[in-house]
Amino acid sequence: MNEHSMTAGRYQCVNPQYSFAAEDWVLCDDCFSGEREIKRRGEVYLPRTEGQMADPKYGSKRYEAYKYRANFFNYFASTVNAVLGILHREPPRRIEVPPRLHSVQRNFSAAGDSLEEMLHLVNFHQLVYGRCGMLLDAPFWDDSPNAVPVAALYPAHRILDWEQNGNMLSFVLLDESGDQFDPELKCREHVQRLRLCALDRNGEYYSLLLTPQEYSRFDFSAELPDRAYPEIRGKRLGKVPFVFVNTSDTTPMIQAPPLLPLANICLAIYRGEADYRHALYMQAQSTLFLKGFPLDDPPMMGAGNYIHTESPEAAGSFLEISGAGLSEMRESLSALHKTAVSMGMSLVENGNSESGEALKTRLSVKLALLENIANTSGAAFRKILHLAAEWCSVDPDTVLFEPNLDFTDTSVSAADVSYLWNAKKEGLPLSERSIHEWLRKNDYTGLSYEEELAAEK
Repeated sequence: MNEHSMTAGRYQCVNPQYSFAAEDWVLCDDCFSGEREIKRRGEVYLPRTEGQMADPKYGSKRYEAYKYRANFFNYFASTVNAVLGILHREPPRRIEVPPRLHSVQRNFSAAGDSLEEMLHLVNFHQLVYGRCGMLLDAPFWDDSPNAVPVAALYPAHRILDWEQNGNMLSFVLLDESGDQFDPELKCREHVQRLRLCALDRNGEYYSLLLTPQEYSRFDFSAELPDRAYPEIRGKRLGKVPFVFVNTSDTTPMIQAPPLLPLANICLAIYRGEADYRHALYMQAQSTLFLKGFPLDDPPMMGAGNYIHTESPEAAGSFLEISGAGLSEMRESLSALHKTAVSMGMSLVENGNSESGEALKTRLSVKLALLENIANTSGAAFRKILHLAAEWCSVDPDTVLFEPNLDFTDTSVSAADVSYLWNAKKEGLPLSERSIHEWLRKNDYTGLSYEEELAAEK
């Protein structure tokens, strides 16, 4: 089972919003994982037919064959990958950090991810789950004066509970469970660990690792040891350094995964595929009907065999399914496929049936999703970098982070240049300086018009 599928039912200490949203996260994750995971989940996504349920002897085997013949068309994963490609076609527009924080551009996370790599991971989680979070922490391996905070990414299913008073986050409970190697048993075992990040009664930030049992008995008003308070250069924080990242805001409120409707369409196609392939299979299988044959054993079938009797009443034939509903099933599947393509991130539809106004509307909706995700992740990174600057006693206003918002491919080909130049020679009122500026903006040259003229001489 997927990691977060187990997490959803493992703990009682989860926020009500978490309980409501966990099923959608599991569904989207399974769809992104693809056909193997979808089929492994069996009847969760593909119920048995009535005949299979009524057959105690062969129903299970027939269901496995029914499931095996079905195809899962993963428009969900292809759309996620396409959107990520569009979002990261260009690097962030602007990243500026003070000298004290220069190292975070190369090593922003404890795993060594750069800022841009971390942004890519955040955008992935926004698309698949509609949610993730980043926690800032003091590096335990570096207590030098040059130490800088590092960030850790928490997927939606690992953000178990939270509480916010006004604009201040009081606490957040994170799941850090995982497999751990036991040298005595010489095997890996699953260890349950929770990280509590909260403010104490004096308003200072602390972080504790607890087992679920320890958390259930934890006293929020108790005195804590010094090791519970992360410090950089002896400085503690007066706020919980955790930032939520949703699809369109950075609040604790959970939002639905943006591609959840597409995931549901993919599953609808999968179920329709199973019925269609099953009907095709059954139509191709003829059933032998015999009348008046005294058979002690099943008749031999195939070339080189025959069935004989002296009875004048004997008769034989094959019964076949007419397949009258197959055309309707094909049409229904075709409509679902078209819907999935339309809901995905294909910027051009197959065929020319779409009107210009419909195309404009469809693209504007998709670009709005891209802008929401890019702007929200940009706001989240500004927040986390501001916290890092504050922790390092640096002016937070010296931090700038502007994501890429150029989602169109504006590359210019040699043919484009040739067409434009020929149009000018035929009378298009466009100056050579304007043509040069167009080429410069499209990265054909980095020289000014005057520098380009001088370079020709």
